[in-house]
Amino acid sequence: MTRLERKLNVKRLFIDATMTIIQDEGLEEVSIRKVAKITGYNSATLYTYFKNLDHLILLTCMKFLNEYITGLDSYTEKAENPLEESILVWEFFCKCSFEKPDIYKSVFFSNLDFNRKDFENYYEIKEFYKIYPEEITTSFAKFHRMILKLDIYERNKILLIKIARKKLISPSNITTINNMQVLIYKGLLEEATKPENIYRRRVLCNRAIKYIKNCYKLFTLEECGLLK
Repeated sequence: MTRLERKLNVKRLFIDATMTIIQDEGLEEVSIRKVAKITGYNSATLYTYFKNLDHLILLTCMKFLNEYITGLDSYTEKAENPLEESILVWEFFCKCSFEKPDIYKSVFFSNLDFNRKDFENYYEIKEFYKIYPEEITTSFAKFHRMILKLDIYERNKILLIKIARKKLISPSNITTINNMQVLIYKGLLEEATKPENIYRRRVLCNRAIKYIKNCYKLFTLEECGLLK
């Protein structure tokens, strides 16, 4: 076994242990002590492979995105242009994320500053797929530029640029639409993470989808059936 293979195997062991804790006890119950106990390694070893606990939790939470990434290709296959594709991407993203709001919040609104340098962001996700190569699906191939970013603004910007290139929105409105959509999503996802709103998640999800679609309505240059 090469040094890289051993490194990836140990990282996988830590991530799998963290997944077990999240599934059995909840995200808030993850601790370095618990992860170390399950893996049989000491706490110092964890810091050899991860920047800190938040870094480990971030990569672990990416495992829970498998349903979204795997299903994205089929969910958007009927889109006839980039605008329809973007609408369906957001719709499916909301449906998946509002079922696990804590997980998606940890991935896309992490305390880690991966957005300061885009290559760090890219590196972290690339390494995740080295640890879990079986997670690479047809959706990954189609949407890899978007998937390989943790910055949700950058992910959405990729979709909006494609729409603008087809002259379905003005390029000058990309930043405005992006900010509006992400802020709507972030605010309603935050509401969904509150314990008192556990039974309102579907309502909050539908509200997010509706408001995000309304952002398109304000700026699209052609009619779109998915916005009616």
